[in-house]
Amino acid sequence: MKHLNKKKRKKKPKQVNKQSTEFDREGILQELPLTITSVSPQKKRKDRFSIFNNSRFLIGVSAQTLTDFNLSSGVQLTSDLFQKISEAEEYQAAKERCYLLLSGRDHSSFELKQKIIKKGFEAEIAEKVTDEFSEKGLLNDRSFAVKFACDKAELNKWGPGKIRSALFEKGIDRQIVEEVIQNLSQSLEQSQICVDLALKRRKHFLREAEPQKRKQKIYRYLFGKGYDPEQINKALPQILESLNAKKSYS
Repeated sequence: MKHLNKKKRKKKPKQVNKQSTEFDREGILQELPLTITSVSPQKKRKDRFSIFNNSRFLIGVSAQTLTDFNLSSGVQLTSDLFQKISEAEEYQAAKERCYLLLSGRDHSSFELKQKIIKKGFEAEIAEKVTDEFSEKGLLNDRSFAVKFACDKAELNKWGPGKIRSALFEKGIDRQIVEEVIQNLSQSLEQSQICVDLALKRRKHFLREAEPQKRKQKIYRYLFGKGYDPEQINKALPQILESLNAKKSYS
């Protein structure tokens, strides 16, 4: 007798044939010129349009590309026009990727460019897009560097040295970096910050019984945070005095 409470088998999702969904770019190029017979908005993305020759899909384009090239029924799609449309679409896709990345956080020009290239876009396209964004004020390496430096100093308690290295890694011009670091250094009370950082880790440093080794550990910690050796040495006497007082009290 068959059990009525048998578990129902989950139906496997139907696999879509990639070859049938991806447009045949090379095949279309060989058949051009073709006349556009219809242009219709895509179901999932109303800002994109599908271009057809009779019932055959030729290419999908953005609203911007549709307008820029005056694409409509009756237009002759030549090889040259098809190539220009493809390049415009790649450029538009790169821009959309940039907008998405910038909506998450600020980027330097170099950083954004590298991310676009890693997504498979040509270096030339990435260069043009970041140049356009810079011209529009959407990218500004100086503003980025100032904000990055202030955030790292305030939130992460990084010193000027560590911030300088991070800005160089993000491709910021040396002159901008040095100006930002100079202004930041003048506004920071590095010596007092070093004292505060070290004393927050007092339990960690007090585990080292040998005074010289303790001093070296404190120095390495603060130097690793990016603080200037001169400022660290200036702060060390106060740090060691506070630690010794705590040790004597305990």
